[in-house]
Formats: sequence, structure tokens, C-alpha cells
Amino acid sequence: MTERQHGLWTGVFFATLAIGLLIVTMGCKRQTSDVYAFEPEPRSVIAQAGVTPSRYARVAADWISSSTVYMLAVLGDSGNSRLAMFISSDGGDTFGAPVRVSEKGQIVTSAGEDSPAFIATPNAIYAAWNEGGELRFARSVSWGESFEKPIKITDKTGAFFSGYPSLGVAPNQDVYAVWIDTRDQVGDSDDNYSLYVARSTNHGQSFGKNVRVAARICPCCRPTLTFGPKGELVVFWRHVYEGPVRDMTFAVSTDNGQTFSSPERVAEDNWKINGCPDSGPAVAVSGARIYVAWLTEASVEINGVRLAWSDDGGKTWAPAVKVSQNILDANYPALSVADDGTAILVFQGRDPQTQGGWGRNAVFTVQISTTGALSTPQLVPGITVPASRPTVAAGTGGRIYIAWTQNDGAKQAVLLARARRKIQ
Repeated sequence: MTERQHGLWTGVFFATLAIGLLIVTMGCKRQTSDVYAFEPEPRSVIAQAGVTPSRYARVAADWISSSTVYMLAVLGDSGNSRLAMFISSDGGDTFGAPVRVSEKGQIVTSAGEDSPAFIATPNAIYAAWNEGGELRFARSVSWGESFEKPIKITDKTGAFFSGYPSLGVAPNQDVYAVWIDTRDQVGDSDDNYSLYVARSTNHGQSFGKNVRVAARICPCCRPTLTFGPKGELVVFWRHVYEGPVRDMTFAVSTDNGQTFSSPERVAEDNWKINGCPDSGPAVAVSGARIYVAWLTEASVEINGVRLAWSDDGGKTWAPAVKVSQNILDANYPALSVADDGTAILVFQGRDPQTQGGWGRNAVFTVQISTTGALSTPQLVPGITVPASRPTVAAGTGGRIYIAWTQNDGAKQAVLLARARRKIQ
């Protein structure tokens, strides 16, 4: 080979290598540096407001008044549990006295996935919860100063179970609730649990007819719902298929929840498990895109929190990705979308670099850009006690608010961590 030919082939080799590296880099769509700047340590904000114990928080950020943060939580021990909301008017620095949501003397049922649902809109604040196997709902139309007397969501007769609620507000401001119900009990245990939905057309003053979406649903995995780009109602749950296989499933209604399409899987995980994983889906909407995240342990390759999205109201889904990446025991995802369309996902898990992967459960966050680029999981700093079931609210100006339950022996407390998106 001549010197000229050698130089030519060398140039071709390095040019090909550079193109290949560029393609790999573009295909990964990963941002490896930390995306958020967190405050140094989380705070037990409800305890600071003078209330203990607390657990299973839900948090919401007001996009109109950017300094207002709402937090719903279950208070008291299991024999005296009640539901209350706290309001911060200084961006989460301090929270005021609790505003009662549940009725005095009534015990709120809360365990794992079966914890209260919460949603705040510019016009009203809504909460739903299990109260002894019956679904209750309350609203505030006074920006959280007080809540109206709770009402019943279900239209069932008899002492059947209703729980694991989620709430959603449609583009026309109709309020929807979805939950697990046992009114259709037949045969074996898998057939005893059905998915139901109900709609309120008067901003939560009352709910209409309960509609069954599907049977054979996983009995301890909270279902959820959202809305497509044309106002379609899209409901998600973990379905029990033959095997038994328990995969993430959805159905769509184009007539305001009166009828639904046949159930379809979001992804073919094929998770074979003869028991309930106690972990339901999380959803969020950014523009026309619906995001859904969930846990699977179907195989070593995909174990963890997966994420998929649809840009056509659920007609098609992008291939699911393992968004938890190398975090171990990843579970309990939650999603929120910021005012600029950026999505934020949080979940609990263990750092693989701590105690051989057996350190305490902590909280991690992943940013999903409007182009679909994913950041690597970022550890929320300062967690010294095991954390469980995180939730997140995205505010304006790149702010995020993450809350979770701290389990310190028999004591439980809600903690809050705040962060701002870094300027890249």
C-alpha cells in the first residue's frame, strides 16, 4: 500500500468512527450531568407546622401564584387518621395550620397504594379517599381556606369495597374519578376486582353513574387516568392476564366515560407474578403527548421503572424505555409537567454504589425534555432515613417540589425537598 493509499484509508476509518460515535450519542438522548439544584436537606414541613405523625402526601404547585404550594397528607395514627391540607404562600419555606378535609370523627383508610388522591386547579381543589371501604370526595372553592362536606362517589348498594382512587379534570372542567371496586364479585379472586369510573359535570358537587371499564384488574395497584389531545379519557391500570401475567394496560373513551375501547397493553412486558406488586402507573400530559410510567420485574434486562408515550391519544405507543437505568429496586413512579412542557419523573430506589446496592431507599428524579431526551437519575440529597412513595409537582420557573413519607421505625413523617432547574 502506498503512503497516499494508507493516508486515504486512515482518513476513511476515522471519519467512519466519528460518524458512528455521533449516531450512538444521538440515539442515547441522555443528559449525564445533574439537571436540578436542590436545597441541601429535605425538611419535615408538616412536623414544623406542629402536626405529627404524617404520611402519604400529595403536592401541587400554583402556576398563577408561583409562591403558593399545596400539600395534602394523612395525619394521626391508624386508629385516628384524618385528611388535611396545608398551604404555603412563600414557596414552601413554611406551611400554615392544617385545613380539615375529611369529616371529624371519620377514619381515613390509607395503606400503600390505597392513599388519597389530590388535584388542584385554578378554580377548585379536589381530594378523594377511602373511608372504611367507601369512596369519599371533597372540594374547596375558596382556594383552600376550607373544604365542603364530603360526598360519596359510588352508586353501589351493599357493603362492597371501593378504594385506590385517582382524580382527573378534563379540558371542559368535568371531574373524573377512577378506582378499584368489588361489587361484581364472582368466582376466583382475580375476577373479584373491577375498574370503575365516574364523572361530575358540576365541578364536583355530585357524581353520575358509575361505569365499569374492565374486570380482572390487579387488586392492589392504583389505577389512574388522563386526557388525550382531543379530550379523550384514557384510563390506565395493571391487568391480570392468563399466566398469570400482570402488565400495564389502558382503555380509551371518546364519549365522556360512557363506553370504553377494549383493553390493550402499553407494552408487552409479560411479567409473570402470582400476586399483586402493589404498584400502579403514573401519568402526565405535555402538549399532545401522554406519558405513562410503571414498575415491571419481567426480566433482568427491563426490571425497574419503564416509561412510554403516545402522541395520538393512545392509538400507538413509543417503545418503552427503562428510565430508572441502573438504580436498584426502583419503584413507585410519579410524574408532573412544568409550564414549559418539561416532564419530571420521581421514584424510589437504592443507589448501586451504596453498601453494595443495599443502602436505604432514597428518591431519584429524571427530567424528560420536550424533545424526549432523558436525564440520568439524580439523587435527592440529604435523605438519612428510608424514603417511600415520592410524589412531585412542577411549578413555574423551573421549580420542582418533591414530597415523600419518611419511615423511621414506627414514626412516619412527610418530607419536602425543593429544587430549581439548572441553566445548561
